[in-house]
Amino acid sequence: MTHPIVKTVSNMVFEGNIDSAERALATVADQEGDFALARVIDEMAPRDLVAILREHDASRGSIISELISPAQFLAAVSLESGYRERGHESLKGMINAVVFADAARTDDFIEVLGSTPEGVAALVDYFADRHEEIEYFFRNGTYSEFEGEDFSGIPAEDSDLDVGEPDDRVRRTMVRQSEVEDHDWRELGWRLRADHYEIFREILEILRRKYRQALAEQAQVAALAAAAAAAAAAASAEDDEDDVL
Repeated sequence: MTHPIVKTVSNMVFEGNIDSAERALATVADQEGDFALARVIDEMAPRDLVAILREHDASRGSIISELISPAQFLAAVSLESGYRERGHESLKGMINAVVFADAARTDDFIEVLGSTPEGVAALVDYFADRHEEIEYFFRNGTYSEFEGEDFSGIPAEDSDLDVGEPDDRVRRTMVRQSEVEDHDWRELGWRLRADHYEIFREILEILRRKYRQALAEQAQVAALAAAAAAAAAAASAEDDEDDVL
């Protein structure tokens, strides 16, 4: 039987009362315990979870991020991707808030994200503006102090990924986890590279494919512009000849 608070919270979310919805959930934990609240969260619609997580203040802990199940987290992240938010800031905040809420469950959340195309796509969006830094980390085992738009280090093919899974030798050259525990993209990149290489590899493959596609589109636009300019120059020259005649 569905807990009655589920409908109450859903109505609050629909009305835009996110703070009230969070307080209502906290009341369940206070009165019935965390286990009861975890069951309530499992019964909630992913759209309601997304709405609460999107509006949550990242500077303080979230009762949902602490008790949400991996399956519900995946459903919420998959739905969040549909917002097509420029910069994916809400998606990043949601992933950080949940993945790093409980160190004992971090690997569970990473694995569930890597288990479906939607989850992997969310991770690709998460790292979309950190592609060069992740490539540098893959090659060097540490993060560059440079953060920008220099994509010169992105290979033209993916053969390097075939031998990229870290062995004991590679692990010794990698920056220590304690040095990147920022509960943000550096730590998530490290965990993926060190402990979930197949997911890390898939993310890099997709980021590279998107980068190459963008390059091809830019080249096509440049070629069309050059052709148009050449045609315009030829037409102008022909008009000049006609004027002379």
